Amino acid sequence: MKISNRIVFLALLIVPFLLNGITRVYEEKTRDQLNTHRFDMETTPSGYSVNLQSETGEGVIKQTFTVDTNLATRTWAFENPKENTKITASREGNKIFLKGQTRGEPIEKTFKINELSWNQTFNIGLERFALSPEKSMVFWSIGTKGPGNMKITRFKVKKKKIETITIKGKEVEAVYITISLTGLLSIFWTGKYWYRKSDGVFLRYKGKGGPGTGISIMELASETNEND
Repeated sequence: MKISNRIVFLALLIVPFLLNGITRVYEEKTRDQLNTHRFDMETTPSGYSVNLQSETGEGVIKQTFTVDTNLATRTWAFENPKENTKITASREGNKIFLKGQTRGEPIEKTFKINELSWNQTFNIGLERFALSPEKSMVFWSIGTKGPGNMKITRFKVKKKKIETITIKGKEVEAVYITISLTGLLSIFWTGKYWYRKSDGVFLRYKGKGGPGTGISIMELASETNEND
C-alpha cells in the first residue's frame, strides 16, 4: 500500500520531538564580533518551552518562548536592556497582542494575521519543516532590529537540496533551506539555513547580520541532553 507524503507529514506532527532537557549552544561570527546563543528547551503539556540567552556586543539579550508541538510560537518575551526594550507577545486565534516598551517608549500593538504559523524562534522553529516532505511554507514573524523593529512580516521558506557540510570537524548530511521576505521585499534579505537530515536539528545560518555588519555565520557549537 502506498503512503502519501501528506500522511507522512501528519505523522511527523503527531510524534513529539524529544526536546526535554536539551541545551544547544551556537556561536555567531560577524566580522570581528563573536556572539553566543544558548537555547534551553523543555517539554510542556502543550508543546515546548524555549529559553534563549544571547551574549552579544550589545550585552545579554534574553528571550523566552512557548511553542506548540509543531514548533509554532504561542507566546514570546524579549528583553534587551541596552536598548531599553522589554516586551511580551501572545497569539489568540488570528491576532497577536504585543505590549511593553521598545527603545524606552511604551508600545501596545495588535497584529491581525491569518491561519499561517507565527514563528518567532525562527531557526529552531523550522526543525519540523526540515523533516517534513513539504517543499515550501510561509510564516509570520516580528522584527527586533532596524526599520522592522516591532513590526510583523511574512517570510517564505524554500527547501533547496540535501548537502554534506562540516560541523565541529565532522561531515553531516543537511537539509539546505532559504528564507526570504515575501513579494517584492524578498530582494532586501535572504538567509541560508542548514538542518541535520537525521533529526532536523538546526546546524548553521549564513546571511546578513544587520545594517553595516557584513555577513554573519552561526553554527552549532555544542548540544547536551541531561537525560543521556
